[in-house]
Amino acid sequence: MGGSALSVGAMQRSLQRAVARASLADDRDLAGRIRDDGQRLVFLLNGLVRSSRLYQAGNAAVDALAAEAAQMLGRLVGLLGAAHVVAVEDQIYVNEIRVRMKKLEQELLDQLVAELGRHEAGGLSFHAPLEPEDLKALARALAGPAGEAGHGRSALAARLAGLPGVEVGGKYRFRLKGEKPSTRQDAAEVLRRGASVVEDTLARLAAGRLPHPLLVRRVVIDLVDALDADSRRAATVALRQGETGPGTQHLLAVSRLALRLGRALELPDAALSDLGVAAMLHDVGYARGSDRDAHAMAGARMLLRQRGFHEGKIRRLQATIEHHSSADRSPCLFARILRIADDYDVLTASRPGAPPLPPATAQAAMWAARGTVYDPDLLALFVQAMGLYPPGSLLELSDGRWVVSVSGGRDAERFAWPLARVVRDKEGRVRDGAEEMDLFVLREFVRPKRVLNPASHGVDVGAALEAVQRGTP
Repeated sequence: MGGSALSVGAMQRSLQRAVARASLADDRDLAGRIRDDGQRLVFLLNGLVRSSRLYQAGNAAVDALAAEAAQMLGRLVGLLGAAHVVAVEDQIYVNEIRVRMKKLEQELLDQLVAELGRHEAGGLSFHAPLEPEDLKALARALAGPAGEAGHGRSALAARLAGLPGVEVGGKYRFRLKGEKPSTRQDAAEVLRRGASVVEDTLARLAAGRLPHPLLVRRVVIDLVDALDADSRRAATVALRQGETGPGTQHLLAVSRLALRLGRALELPDAALSDLGVAAMLHDVGYARGSDRDAHAMAGARMLLRQRGFHEGKIRRLQATIEHHSSADRSPCLFARILRIADDYDVLTASRPGAPPLPPATAQAAMWAARGTVYDPDLLALFVQAMGLYPPGSLLELSDGRWVVSVSGGRDAERFAWPLARVVRDKEGRVRDGAEEMDLFVLREFVRPKRVLNPASHGVDVGAALEAVQRGTP
């Protein structure tokens, strides 16, 4: 036990020293090497695809291209642990680094993007180096005919199934600058896409593979966009998606709560993005079967396999190690934020043998531990953002109606007066949550009387939250 504590302490001190040395940008030397080697690999892959259409097997020029591509891929896998070549519209990224092309070189990049597009694919992931013969087989598959519409990606994946550690990614699209999201469905759609990415990430980690950092960061950026576009809908989107596992649900919920607190803290966009990625990955230690006591260190070891050190990665590692630390042990900022978001979700979610607490009750229990378990200033900011009756709280009003809170704190004046949806009328008849009330506007006539436990009263608060997503009334 003492050895474990010593290793944790040593890693924390090492990370703290690394933070002091880290610049605000990614490690420039590593980023430069990835960019240069990634650019060369893109050229070589494109050359192999084109050459496979022109030359017979055994051609010396093709063999030379394949040998150099194998060498370049080996270097990238050695640098990164796994190399993800991702096409995003007319750009290519290697992991999180954009491969920049001169004007005359862009045509070569466009050709490779087009080849992937024919197969309805958006990228290739390499979890191990490949032999030259493997790369020639990959090029022949890309140059070959595409599968039927709607099945192109799966057909390509089937052709590449014999290659060690190769995965075919789907198509990716970044929102254009100035393009507005669909505010009514954006939050729910982002959660659905996010669930897919989180489940893929957990499956990769469980299989001993590294996560795809660009996709995780993309989900975080979309979550931030959804929060900024319509904070109310983002706050009330159903917290539990039945089609996903509890681990995925928890990571998404913690990410959304952490981002909400980070936005209230007015973190810069870059730091907010890093916080979201840290939240998405904070429990990855469970993916390899670690228990609660060991999962933080196990997760940090898994993330350390991703090569390179930059400030965002160091923040993730610190947060992963320290996210169960109490505030009186002075963990890093991200860990203090995650402790609040993590515990709030655990308290309000259904768990085996532990029924969920009403949101307002959970928040009150956490408030009692401020200054010891929770950072008092951050918890105060969290409570201010969530309101006295956080979204999903079931309230009995002074006139006998039952309502579900569907807004956060809004502002200081309306902190205790949320927007609410009626789920039972004065006569005790069940309602569908379509009727909305602003308790602040009606405060002279009606007020919250008590907090009810939805589980004890058989009330599905999700129906009221979903009504907000539909935009009714």
